[in-house]
Amino acid sequence: MNIKTKIEECVEVTKGQYFSVLTGVRAIAAFMVFLSHDNPFKSASSQNVFQNGMFHLFGGLSIGVSIFFVLSGFLITNRYERNIELSWQWARRYLRNRVARIYPMYFLVTIATLIGTTINAEYDPSRLWKFYNLKDKILVVFLNLTFLRGFFDRYRFTMAGQGWSLTVEECFYLSAPFLLLGLRREWRRLLFYPVLLLIIGLILASIGAQFHDQLFGFFGSIKFMLDWTFFGRSLEFFAGMGMALYLRKYPAKERQGFLLTSLGIIWMIMCIGAVAYFERNTPVAEAVFNMANYSSFVVRNAILPGGIVLFFWGLLYEKTWLKRLLETPMFDLLGKSSYCFYLIHVGLLDFLLDDFVTTNILGKFIIINIVAIMLYKFVEHPLHLFLTKKKQLA
Repeated sequence: MNIKTKIEECVEVTKGQYFSVLTGVRAIAAFMVFLSHDNPFKSASSQNVFQNGMFHLFGGLSIGVSIFFVLSGFLITNRYERNIELSWQWARRYLRNRVARIYPMYFLVTIATLIGTTINAEYDPSRLWKFYNLKDKILVVFLNLTFLRGFFDRYRFTMAGQGWSLTVEECFYLSAPFLLLGLRREWRRLLFYPVLLLIIGLILASIGAQFHDQLFGFFGSIKFMLDWTFFGRSLEFFAGMGMALYLRKYPAKERQGFLLTSLGIIWMIMCIGAVAYFERNTPVAEAVFNMANYSSFVVRNAILPGGIVLFFWGLLYEKTWLKRLLETPMFDLLGKSSYCFYLIHVGLLDFLLDDFVTTNILGKFIIINIVAIMLYKFVEHPLHLFLTKKKQLA
């Protein structure tokens, strides 16, 4: 999600006002990712054209992660673009705020997954824990607790597998102040930065592919870089940054209509359909974890962000029933708990539900939401308040 950046600070836009519609979007994005993982056509045979097509369409709902990335770029830019300072005091405050938002809940979920995996190896999402020696286990735990596992093809799905996206998020958080300072001097750098990052990613992927085993899959291939790293997916963040900077300079006014919102939705649906078409011949077992065609990367990484920006723009400035729905207290709460939902929707809880409660997707969706709301209210939010209060008193 931001994962991102959480909720209260995350919905400031150009006027510094809280927009609960963006919180609601977080819930929708998390639910899309849930459906891509708990794909109702997961067991489909690649020989069945209809089921195979539906499997890839539902798999395309993983663009919920792209929505998180664009949203992160948009919100971080709005929050920090005007108040960046070249001082250690500002840097420490910025980094501690990012860590306070992201790390505590991630740490708890990772430790819970480690305990569950130690008790029963079948609860290991990667199914590899039982084959590791002690040195490997220590390395896996270290890479997970430091967010470094997202750089390694071999370890990206270990422990709380969905946490790979937090490595991408943290890369953005670390680079965002420098990127924003550069954009202050020259906005056209917004077009140059993604190219530069892609070139760096290609260099790292070339080295990683050459020494794949020696480096434990570090930037193991070009496709890995495009699929799982900030260097391959930076355009999603820059799309959000560009929208924020544009609206900062040219503020928009709220109006009647559904044009931009609907265009954004249609754009996103078309991108899902395009990726499903390009991946139609990818075996189901492989497609669960990876995209196989470079055309798919072009659509998701470069074309899709434009539709997400239109969607956000419409939600922010068009008076629609969808905006009213996403601004309701129910979606506000679901959005605030979406980070917890994202962290627990696959892995240990999912295994326990399958074994002892239900395998029904709707049933699991309801239960995971209830657990996520409880975790937000009684764990995540209190921990964040404690850490930020402690930070202010320090």
